[in-house]
Amino acid sequence: MLPGYADPYHKRPMKKGEIGCFLSHYKIWNDVIDKNYDIVMVLEDDVRFESFFRQKLVAILKELRTLPSWDLIYLGRKKLSEKPEILVPGSRYLVDASYSYWTLGYLLSSQGARKLTNARPLNNMLPVDEFLPLLSGKHPE
Repeated sequence: MLPGYADPYHKRPMKKGEIGCFLSHYKIWNDVIDKNYDIVMVLEDDVRFESFFRQKLVAILKELRTLPSWDLIYLGRKKLSEKPEILVPGSRYLVDASYSYWTLGYLLSSQGARKLTNARPLNNMLPVDEFLPLLSGKHPE
């Protein structure tokens, strides 16, 4: 684990459940690479679907075909920043996400999976909710 890590809210080290959760995500990232998947949808066990989720997902997937490249798209998150979020150029639905928490659901490209694993997260493990914003440059610390 990352030396000296303490949860930013509770000031405690990682719990076993957070370690297991991270390892589950990490395994999926490696499966994306090993099995040459172009895109996967990752959903945690506590995800709740909002009304018309399927229709919104179809619209996003259709739009993604017109965008140049992307790594990760949150499908569920808790926005922790008050900063305004700007629409991704060429998108009607997607924003450049600010500091966010929760990984309830996300779309991951093969390019995104490579970036996540190339960061060698097992060398300094963090909860996945901290790792994703840190790697994207959105973490406040």
